[in-house]
Amino acid sequence: MAHTKLKLHEYYKLEGEINGLVNQQTGEKVSSGLLNEKISFITKYWLTDLSKIVTEEKTSIDSIKTHLIKYYGTEDENGNISIPLWINEQKDEEGNVISAEPNPTFIKFQEELNKLLEEEKTLEHHEFKLDEFKNIETTDNYSVFYKLIQID
Repeated sequence: MAHTKLKLHEYYKLEGEINGLVNQQTGEKVSSGLLNEKISFITKYWLTDLSKIVTEEKTSIDSIKTHLIKYYGTEDENGNISIPLWINEQKDEEGNVISAEPNPTFIKFQEELNKLLEEEKTLEHHEFKLDEFKNIETTDNYSVFYKLIQID
């Protein structure tokens, strides 16, 4: 097994590189991901194993992020919790915002979240070799996954 240090924000990117990405607003597929490339069965097995590990870590990070939102956020009458980016908004007669101040609570939340996402964690994974991917022709860039590839 190989060991690679990644920052927690890189786990998010790696999960997308492996499984693909979908635009949350439109539902449109942004990228297919490595698992959808035509690769050998053995390599696909190890990528699936890696996907499970990375997805578990991403879920753990999301749990901490949710806790931070609950801590810093405020609950509305429908039970939704949010942290407004702006406070003291002033609107004109048409309802357009003409001035606002940055929310110091949002800034604290953002600083704490960014600090968390910059932490490093060692990822234990199959030792991928560059030759395992020699037949892939892609327009996608797998910049975090490249860090996991051993080049002889």
